[in-house]
Amino acid sequence: MDRINRNAPCPCGSGTKYKKCCLVGPAPSIPDPDDVLHIHAQALKNMGDQNWQEAISLFRSIEHRTADRLTLFQQMASCFDAVEEFLRAAEYYEKALALEPEDRTTRFELNYRLGVSKACANRCDEAQEAFRTCIVHLSADTGSVRDNLDNLIDTLEAMKTGKASPHLMIVNVLLQRAMSDMEDERYEQAVERLERLASLDGENAAIFYNLGVVYTFLKREPEAMLQYEKALELNPYYVQAWYNMGQICLIKDKDYSRAVSCFDRALALRPDYVGALHQRGVAWELLGDYSRALECWRKTLELDPENELAKGNIERVGEVMSKNCPETITRKDLVNE
Repeated sequence: MDRINRNAPCPCGSGTKYKKCCLVGPAPSIPDPDDVLHIHAQALKNMGDQNWQEAISLFRSIEHRTADRLTLFQQMASCFDAVEEFLRAAEYYEKALALEPEDRTTRFELNYRLGVSKACANRCDEAQEAFRTCIVHLSADTGSVRDNLDNLIDTLEAMKTGKASPHLMIVNVLLQRAMSDMEDERYEQAVERLERLASLDGENAAIFYNLGVVYTFLKREPEAMLQYEKALELNPYYVQAWYNMGQICLIKDKDYSRAVSCFDRALALRPDYVGALHQRGVAWELLGDYSRALECWRKTLELDPENELAKGNIERVGEVMSKNCPETITRKDLVNE
């Protein structure tokens, strides 16, 4: 491996010759490109596995040795962002921007991410400046993007003046990430994010609703019910919360009367809610009220004529009713002709 020449500039960056600066003991080696690439690859693998701190450690070990510092800074910023160290993330986005990337799209993306990081850290003025810089880098045919940036700048102004919660930006960002966690079936991670959000904003019904959804996926139904109830205390018009509570009462708790009540509340808010109509019919059947069950399923077919579950239930329950009360059941009772 090559050694540093005595008369070469010192690798410490002092600007003086190596022999007059750090020539103490054996001369340090010039970085091995293969070694740097290997460490970089390990760091990227850790990123893919969401081992963020290990990835950060590996990136730091080659921060001053890599030839592509722009990419490295972006990747380090992404890692800090993932562990919600937003100011550290902003620091590395700024380092990347200081390298003056030539690509307009890259400059836009870096400024946008810088703005989000600053906003999540409640550095509203700096976030607004970053978003205004994004506008400078926009092309002419991106009206919707410009509208989004203007809305972000206005939201930050509202946060500064007390017209919006100082946690509004971080709540919105972390809520989106929690939903991504759920889509990727990382439910425990979603719970951690949402519980942190609940401590930041206890008046946001969406946070408690999504906590209920995650607990449902984790089969922790009693906790899910508590979260849905909190969501409904904050927003009684949360239709999906009523429906999900009905599902838990129907399937898990076998509390069919309460299930009917929950589905009724959902349908009062959204009369064309096919799922709630069908499941209310199931609850009525389990309560032994076949006529009401059939009525629900007929209405289901009015809204969704191809609903195979409703068709099958009408035929099945119709057969039961015709056997028990053949003189009172007709074809018209079973299916709308």
